[in-house]
Parts: sequence; C-alpha cells; structure tokens
Amino acid sequence: MNNETYHARPELSNSMMTKLLKSPAHLKYYLDNGQEPTPAMILGTQVHTALLEPGEWTQYARGVEGDRRTKAVKAEHQKLLEQYSPDQIIKHETYDQIEAMVESVLLNPSAATLLKSAQSDGHVEESVFYTDPITKVSCKARIDAVPGASSMYNDCLVDFKTTGTGADLETFSKTVFNFGYHRQAAHYLSCWNNTNPDNPRDKFIIIACEKTPPYAVAVYELDNGSVEMGAYEVARLKELYAECIATDTWEAYGKTIQTLELPSWATPRIG
Repeated sequence: MNNETYHARPELSNSMMTKLLKSPAHLKYYLDNGQEPTPAMILGTQVHTALLEPGEWTQYARGVEGDRRTKAVKAEHQKLLEQYSPDQIIKHETYDQIEAMVESVLLNPSAATLLKSAQSDGHVEESVFYTDPITKVSCKARIDAVPGASSMYNDCLVDFKTTGTGADLETFSKTVFNFGYHRQAAHYLSCWNNTNPDNPRDKFIIIACEKTPPYAVAVYELDNGSVEMGAYEVARLKELYAECIATDTWEAYGKTIQTLELPSWATPRIG
C-alpha cells in the first residue's frame, strides 16, 4: 500500500490523535479540510523514501545548480523535465542534504543493522489496521521498519525521525514528549500486536537524525514507563474520539467562563 492510499483511509492514526489532543474541533477541521504539508514534512517524507525505499528514491532527480535564468542552466533543467515531473525534481542543496542524512544513518552500525533486517527479512513502510475491542474505534499505523522475525531485533518496531533541535539524549527526550512519540510507540505496538498475534513486539526503537551537518545520528529504545504513559494517552483519546463520533460533537476549549492562573514557573517581576 502506498503512502497516499494509507493516508486517505479514515481510521484513527497517531497524527489524528495529536490533533485530537489539542481539541476535537482541531481534528474535525483537519478531517474536513486536510492539511498542506509543510517544508519540514516534505523533507521528512523524502528522507524516509531515500532511506527505507531506495528503489523508489531513484524516481527522484537532483535539481540543476546555478541560475535558472541563464541559457545553459535552463537547458539542463528542461532535460530533467523530459524525464521527471516537477515534483520529482528536488533542489540540489536539498537532494545533497537528504543523501548526506541517509549516509550518516547507514554509517551508524545499530541503525544500519535494524534497517537491513527490515528490508531483507521483515517489512518497511508497513500499514496495519485493527478495531479496538473496547471503544470499537478503527485504528491504523504505518510502521517505518519491522525487523525480520528471525533477527535479534524480532521484538522491536523501528521508527525513523529527523530532528532540527538535536539528536542528543537530553534534547531528544524533550522532543519525544513534545511531539508525542511515546504515544506513537504505544499506538504502533498496539496496532501491530493486534494484527500480528503470532509475531508480537514489545519494544519501540527510534533512529534520530539531525537535519544539519554533521547529520549526527542516535538510536534510542523507549523505556517501559514512557510507552505505558503513551498507552494511557492513547486509551483516553480513543474514548474521546468514540464519543465525538457517537454524538457528532467536536468541541474546542469549552463553552463556559474558565478561571485562568499563571503557570507554575511564573515569578513576580516587580519586587
């Protein structure tokens, strides 16, 4: 199943839960109107393709360097257009960035072993679907890499993330919480285990790659406490989503007057 077909399906996904966490109204707007991909989202998709589906990556071309207003550069660009559609031609600096990120990931022995196992004896970009037995909510997940059942990582699911803030342990732990990767871990494990009971997984590994030189890479396994916290959030959001569907009610932040207190970190500015 290709990426477009997967995203067009209506089941509850992790990205939908992220919007639901903000408010049901935000999720409803997304469902009704969609979302234009940001430059960061486009880059992430392209790096995923280059790393996980190198065969698909060959369908993209490196854009011509130089001023396209000049005759020579314009002619080179026209040659590319004879072979590729405009959305398959990537700016040369972005193309080089993607290639450097992929190279950096594959130079990391842990990351390379995980991905090689998934590509040779497991699954990449694997779409899974199931219906939650408690809430009856239909769910979906698109898992980056599932190492082979015969590999030493046969108890893991693997996700690849690009980061603009840092892949070091302290910084990325904050990124995991801020972007809800612990919730994604619980959701993906639940989706996989409910559809593959004979090949269960209980670990979630993230390969994190920085977007800027030297494109540093780190590989992290989320601890049990983080996944359990994510599972609690997922269960609560499924209940909320089921209620929204049943009542066709998609509230934002409440309709009553609420008391607002300054955050706990605020301190008096006047002595």
